[in-house]
Amino acid sequence: MYLLEKHSYFTFYKLAFVFLIVIVSVGDARSQITEYSEDEFNPKYNREIGVQLGGSAFLGDLGGKLGIGKDFAKDYVRKTLRPLIGISYNYYPSAWYNIIGGINYTKLVGADSLIDNQNGAEKWRYNRNLSFKTDIWEAYLGTEILPLAAINQKKFAAARFQPYLGLGIGMFHFNPKTKYNDKWVDLKPLRLEGQGFAEYPNSKPYKLWQLYLPLTLGLKYSVSPSIALHGGIIFRYTFTDYIDDVGGFYVDPALFPKYLSAEQSQLAENLYSRSKTPWKVKPGIDRADIDGNKNDSYTTVFLSIRFLLKRETGYQLGYW
Repeated sequence: MYLLEKHSYFTFYKLAFVFLIVIVSVGDARSQITEYSEDEFNPKYNREIGVQLGGSAFLGDLGGKLGIGKDFAKDYVRKTLRPLIGISYNYYPSAWYNIIGGINYTKLVGADSLIDNQNGAEKWRYNRNLSFKTDIWEAYLGTEILPLAAINQKKFAAARFQPYLGLGIGMFHFNPKTKYNDKWVDLKPLRLEGQGFAEYPNSKPYKLWQLYLPLTLGLKYSVSPSIALHGGIIFRYTFTDYIDDVGGFYVDPALFPKYLSAEQSQLAENLYSRSKTPWKVKPGIDRADIDGNKNDSYTTVFLSIRFLLKRETGYQLGYW
């Protein structure tokens, strides 16, 4: 029911790592040969384009680790890490912050079968036995703040190593699927938690486009005045609990034929519950994780390379 596809992803990470090493080595070798003035490392008025590579992990109802499910790093499972690739464009109005926008593509997966069941609080999630995958397309706009340069520009504006904080807003698209009879099935049209059913007025259909708020903690290293390496982690706050199509309660499967086509109804009856203890599944029982049904999220660990496109005249005129 769950497909890791680990070999292709391992190859991706190896190639990405080699690419980064080559770019950084070339830039670093050039910087050692060429003598640059300190002002050349001041990013004020820089316009840059970046390529971002990384890995994303889902934090939501499905999967997780021992104990009660949590919505932060506690339930991170390495096996669910999936590649991310993206591009970005940024402009520095000042030496201590930039305006950045970009587009990323990644995948998210989750599976209760990956839980190391020790018959503790995690047992019910393991027995629930649900899984999903989804492609993620996201676009964002934000700012990255260099706190050291903000505090003391004369000392840190041209520093080659700098921590930074990123804040912004974005929109992402998802479409949860699960594997059934060796085929991937779209879950949203099946309304497995009674979305839109008159019998469940509090279960509303969810939208596949959602807003999110990213928070980035990172470190910038200027390999040369024209190449900068960024690395860090992106946390996202989302406004949906249905990235994995799980966020509510089990419904009465007898209602599916009332609202769905015959084909969809049959699929829904087979997929709304895949429990290892089916005799315990009853309408009204929690289908989502029992942590208060908080919104789903996903995090990304990344490395990016940004290349100088243009430095506008006037960057020598001062720090502000």
